[in-house]
Amino acid sequence: MWQMTLKQRRRHSELMTQLDNLKRNPYLNVPDDYTFDEDPEADKKHYQAMESFKSLVQEIHALEVAANERV
Repeated sequence: MWQMTLKQRRRHSELMTQLDNLKRNPYLNVPDDYTFDEDPEADKKHYQAMESFKSLVQEIHALEVAANERV
């Protein structure tokens, strides 16, 4: 099992809170019948939510990899 430093645990906790909040964002889940390019404002919100999710997951993964390599 990997162990994180205190600073890493705090950052991980912050990121997980942000991720939980982002999961509740209605624009993160694109409906099956949604077609892009019909509403540019909604498209922008969908893309922003997806990019935020992607960057959060990448940062969480990087933190966990760094903690794993530390052992």
